[in-house]
Amino acid sequence: TMQNPQDVSHKMSKIVNILGCGIKCKETPLELVFVIDSSESVGPDNFRIVKDFVKTLIDRVTVSQNTARVGIINFSHKVELVSTLQQYTSKDKVKLAVDNMQYLGEGTYTAAAISKAIEIFQVARQGVRKVAIVITDGQADTRDQRLDVVVRNAYAINIEIFVIGVVQKTDPNVQEFLEELQLIATDPDSEHVYQIDDFITLPGRVEVIVFVAQQSMLVFSSALLDHRRYNYIAQLLCSFPGHLAGKRTISPTSST
Repeated sequence: TMQNPQDVSHKMSKIVNILGCGIKCKETPLELVFVIDSSESVGPDNFRIVKDFVKTLIDRVTVSQNTARVGIINFSHKVELVSTLQQYTSKDKVKLAVDNMQYLGEGTYTAAAISKAIEIFQVARQGVRKVAIVITDGQADTRDQRLDVVVRNAYAINIEIFVIGVVQKTDPNVQEFLEELQLIATDPDSEHVYQIDDFITLPGRVEVIVFVAQQSMLVFSSALLDHRRYNYIAQLLCSFPGHLAGKRTISPTSST
């Protein structure tokens, strides 16, 4: 089934919570790799939107060798390593690297890109959470290596994969594409797969997600968030070492 925008916004708040849900969270070490589709179907205008989206997410973390380290992969028919985890020690330098990424505009070699992410994660600090965010708008090229094998390799070293898939509901290949997103994403798919209709909604989506994540430190509105998802995100917020667990009351308000 397709996901409505409001549901996507609230589910994507998990990504923002991971990237920066308060001072203590920002101090929590994180290994983060963005895997960015630069294929022909994306187009140069949408590619610029994706770059702005990635920079906004990078703004949510404290980038340093002791806290969050950020890797960037740009892929199409070839895989371009924009940044390793050790390469840049400030968010301004990482964001500049994103700005300088070139649109490639050919095939969609998703498996090769995830394989490169696995290589990047080989230098991850022991015991530090490894998160990959894959942004794509189409199925992997049939000439690419086997996607299922690469994904299993990623899971074997405990990489948590989120996927943002851009596809119209009317696309004749929508079901196959969604199945591929579910294959790539870490289980449960309901918390790691995000389908949106158009790239142009990405920037506005970030603002909603960031606002929800910031407000979720204190309160969740049950008018917008069902209790199952509220409980899930509340548990997530309390899972970070040294976070605000026990210091704040997180409870849904009554719906109106």
